[in-house]
Amino acid sequence: MNHHYLTTLTMKFALILVLSLTGCALWPTWHWEKPGGDYSEDEKYCKLQAYSGADGAVTKANVRIMHSCLEERGWRKVPN
Repeated sequence: MNHHYLTTLTMKFALILVLSLTGCALWPTWHWEKPGGDYSEDEKYCKLQAYSGADGAVTKANVRIMHSCLEERGWRKVPN
């Protein structure tokens, strides 16, 4: 086998590996549930609470506020 073939094969393998790992990271392992709840309404309210004044920046603190707000409104994280 020549060097060019091995380099190309290694690059293809690395690309497939990165895309696979990225794809797995994008699939959430949980979702929000609330019997009879209107998620879009509560999400809109909680986003206003969590992100007002954040200038569009999403931080861990904002996400914690958002999640706490949804939990206070009766939503629970449920594994997929």
